[in-house]
Parts: sequence; structure tokens; C-alpha cells
Amino acid sequence: MRRMFAFAFAVASLIGPARAAEMCIACEEPVATYRCSVERPSEKFELGDTLEQQICSKVMEKKGAHAKCHVAIVAEGGTCDGPARTATVSEYQQATAGDGESTYEPGAFEVARRNVHSTWLCVTSLFQDC
Repeated sequence: MRRMFAFAFAVASLIGPARAAEMCIACEEPVATYRCSVERPSEKFELGDTLEQQICSKVMEKKGAHAKCHVAIVAEGGTCDGPARTATVSEYQQATAGDGESTYEPGAFEVARRNVHSTWLCVTSLFQDC
């Protein structure tokens, strides 16, 4: 039992930083709906619901080339239809920086973490999400 717990903890630590609960984001022009969660840099880093909504809205708007995105209210017991997406604080910073020349370069740790996370998703989906 103790080994099983240690293994589960090791696997969870490889998955990456903590994520908040998913929220439903509706976008216009072109119309799309996403299930979005914000990836936090660490467990101790709290963003708050309002900021997480702004991060998801702005990042989905920029990534999907939408005219506007906003949080959609889902009725109790209802579901949000759409693909799952993850937004990061750095993507939000890039999205709000404007269309000028960007000097942002992800650090080696961020690149390595994203690669490990992508590989993990690929393996756990039995190579369907590769």
C-alpha cells in the first residue's frame, strides 16, 4: 500500500503544476466553446476566480483568433461542450502584451516541463493525443 501511494505521488508530480477547476469559455467570430483550466506555477500560487476567468478568456481569444471570448454560464447539472484547453500565466502575458515585437522566450525549465507533460498525455491516451 505504501509503495502504491509513493508511485501515485511520483506520477502526479510528473504531470505538472496544479490546475484550477475547468470553466466554460464561449467565443465569437468564429464561434467555439472550450473547457479551460489555468495552469498555476505551483500549489502555493493562488490566482483567484476572476483572474483565472480573464486568463482563460484572453488566451482562448488570442489562440483561436476569435473576436471575443467570455465565461459561459452552465446550468446546474449541465456540461460544457468543447475541447479541453489549458492556459498559462505566461500565455496570458503574451496575449495582453499586444501585437508588437515580443521578446519573451520560455525558460529551459518551462520547455522541459511542457515536453514531459505532452509526453505523459500522449502515453496515457495510448498515443491518440500525440
